[in-house]
Amino acid sequence: MFGRLSNKPNTLASKFRTDNTRKVAPKPSLNTSNLLPVRKPSTASNALINGHKSEKNAVSRSPSTVSVKKDGTSRSSSRRTSVTSQDTPGAIKRVRSSARSKRASPATSTPLMSSDDEDDVNQPQAKRIKLDRNMDKARVVLDKDAFLEQAAPYEIIHAADLANDKLQKHGRFQFEEYFKVLGEDEDVAPTIKLEYPATNAAENYQLVVPTDKSDFKPLSEIMDTMKVVAEYYLDEDARELVDPQDGFSVGGLVPALQKAAKDAQKPLAQTRFMKAVQQYNDLITRKRGDDTVQKQIASLPSPLPLKLVQHVIKDQIYSRTVSPHVEEVRKYEGFSDNVYGELLPKFLSRIFQETKLKSHQTFVDLGSGVGNCVLQAALEIGCESWGCEMMDNPAGMAEQSAKEFPQRCRMFGIQPGSVNLIHASFLEDDKIKEVLQRADVVLVNNQAFNPEINTKLKYLFLDLKESAQIVSLKYFRDPHHKVKESNINDSVNGLQVRELERFSGMVSWSDDPGKWYIHTKDKRELQKVLKRVQQTTGS
Repeated sequence: MFGRLSNKPNTLASKFRTDNTRKVAPKPSLNTSNLLPVRKPSTASNALINGHKSEKNAVSRSPSTVSVKKDGTSRSSSRRTSVTSQDTPGAIKRVRSSARSKRASPATSTPLMSSDDEDDVNQPQAKRIKLDRNMDKARVVLDKDAFLEQAAPYEIIHAADLANDKLQKHGRFQFEEYFKVLGEDEDVAPTIKLEYPATNAAENYQLVVPTDKSDFKPLSEIMDTMKVVAEYYLDEDARELVDPQDGFSVGGLVPALQKAAKDAQKPLAQTRFMKAVQQYNDLITRKRGDDTVQKQIASLPSPLPLKLVQHVIKDQIYSRTVSPHVEEVRKYEGFSDNVYGELLPKFLSRIFQETKLKSHQTFVDLGSGVGNCVLQAALEIGCESWGCEMMDNPAGMAEQSAKEFPQRCRMFGIQPGSVNLIHASFLEDDKIKEVLQRADVVLVNNQAFNPEINTKLKYLFLDLKESAQIVSLKYFRDPHHKVKESNINDSVNGLQVRELERFSGMVSWSDDPGKWYIHTKDKRELQKVLKRVQQTTGS
């Protein structure tokens, strides 16, 4: 919580509390101008960061607007926790022993859906890039219900459920307090609230750091979320206040958070961090109140920007439902068709672009694993999205992701397409066979499938409608295949195939480039050959 700092002079003995874990700072006089280093703002900027004059004094500086404490209710089965805002005055509540700070963290697995853009509180600002893509003007992106005051409460896996100072693995603490130097009025590892674009949408984060650097980093996600929201949900003036892009400014809320995080071993760093988050929350509340957020969402293009899609699916949903159990995903029968691997977001976005998938169409993923492709199609494109997976562990995680997905989309004010998951074999399930008959794009990662499975799939595709597209990593029809009288009954004759290049960083199991294929249901070539054969034989 925010400390109540006194101007009363203290002796050296009373200025510091010492223990075996951390240095404890005195209660110095608080110079508020030093808490948040900002460039000299314009009149418009002042209005944005402080609100109108009439509400300037109404902005709460109380830690209760940021800190939240558990009210004792929890749902252990889903790891969700209900919280209420609550003041917690006083000095430090808990003191860690020196033994804890020296404990080594166990090795943990890196999530399959990984990338080179690892979180770093001091990473340079990324340039905003607008892609020229196949726009879907018919799609309605804005979820108006997400901005109703009486909207249903959110049931999500909070970041504080995923990363807190009570979690242990193999008898060792997985997280510890981020800020080490605290004043008497600062709590150890407080839980704070971060506002999202939608009404009454907020998430709880505990200010902790993982003892294993590969684990979830709450502070990094706070800053990443603020950057994404600034880029896609705010007007230009507000965007610059949150995440300046000129490369020279020392102001802005994200740079202030980065500076506070860097100063974790210095006095008042935690208070500065919490103050910047509270200023961001106040700004989002005002921008939602004047309809700026809603207008920005309504103007988003479809397909949605990949950066926004990745943040929702990979950084938030995947990290909460799959990453903590990633070792379970890798349990499969060796040398079988049940080998797990993922197509990464960048590759999926390319697939959607090449197939020109639109929001009124139907997408099907055969062998959908943890469901990341199904979710990405529903969010990025807004289409009806189906997945079928027979392996128990991935299917179970996909179900958890599907529960988190609509909640996260609503928090960001986005209306996605429907998500439908089936736990069964796609070669045997009647429901998925029925859906395939109206599917527009079918994805099958057949990289590890044996010839028998691929042959059965060819016959399954006979029921696809004309113009339906099949995306695969191995071809079903050889690009050099020619339809002729001698092979007139081959099941692939009703398909046209296009071979494309797959570059590095597109699949989870290899950085090597490769090929991928788009087959289109098109019987015109077959019909021409049939007509010629009939004319030749006179039948």
